[in-house]
Amino acid sequence: MADSRTDDFHTDELQDWLCAYLAAELRLPVGSIDPGEPMATYGLDSVRAITLLIEVEDHVGFEIDPNALWEFPTVASFTELLIGHLNQAEGSPLG
Repeated sequence: MADSRTDDFHTDELQDWLCAYLAAELRLPVGSIDPGEPMATYGLDSVRAITLLIEVEDHVGFEIDPNALWEFPTVASFTELLIGHLNQAEGSPLG
């Protein structure tokens, strides 16, 4: 049987959730976040990045290296990282 967390997260759904979260956090209109643009373009700074990481960790159920947001600066690339780890690790923490 597949890991239930992997089944719960699909790329489009996770990407949509991240875009909606960022829009709310940065007080931007819903739908204004382009997944291909760097999140810093919209005003994501280091303080908000930590808040985002905490929310994402709660959402996906594992820890994320804080540097990941800077190494994968767009919603699209960050989502791919998360989905890849969910599929690969089958529930193991990402450190």
